[in-house]
Amino acid sequence: MTDIMALDIETSNYSWEIGGWDNKALFDTSVVATWDGKDGHIFTKADVLLDGAETHDLHPRTLGDHITAHIEKGGRILGHNIINFDLPVLKESLDCWAAGDVMQKSDSIIDTKLLFQKSSLPYGKLESSLQSLVSHTLGKSKSMSSVDAPRGWRDGRYEEVCDYCLKDAQLTYDIYAHAKEHGVLKSRSFETGDIVEVELEW
Repeated sequence: MTDIMALDIETSNYSWEIGGWDNKALFDTSVVATWDGKDGHIFTKADVLLDGAETHDLHPRTLGDHITAHIEKGGRILGHNIINFDLPVLKESLDCWAAGDVMQKSDSIIDTKLLFQKSSLPYGKLESSLQSLVSHTLGKSKSMSSVDAPRGWRDGRYEEVCDYCLKDAQLTYDIYAHAKEHGVLKSRSFETGDIVEVELEW
């Protein structure tokens, strides 16, 4: 399934420090990770080496060429909340033109968060975070809480944050692969506390 490339980003600051989620140009992107089921790539400002991943400088042209090469081969970009967060932040804060190009091609993007939210409407209000989906569907867990990543970066734990970013890309890829194979994802109901299996609407 290497035509699918999962992408995830981390920032060194929080939404409440910049006046809210809408101020995407003010986010400071610290790490971008991609995973296509075989190859991992890390784009970062820090001098980091991770096993199983190729490291690159976090530059809009370098990242843009990487994204564009995948799209031009007929691939699609996968992410969890990628439409409302990752791609707009890359476009507006990093001036990554390729992210803007991908946003104009809806058939080139797969957003597992939006897919799950759309499919889960008949089931009531369900938790749609990546942690909830991977925990209840795959029995896996994220390596770090998303709220801890900016703090970790500020504390100089660059390798840990980069590893977390790559693992989130891998978990998103695994969730999508499971959804394609089995047609369902599981999460917890806010209303009843039960674990609910959702049949996906593609």
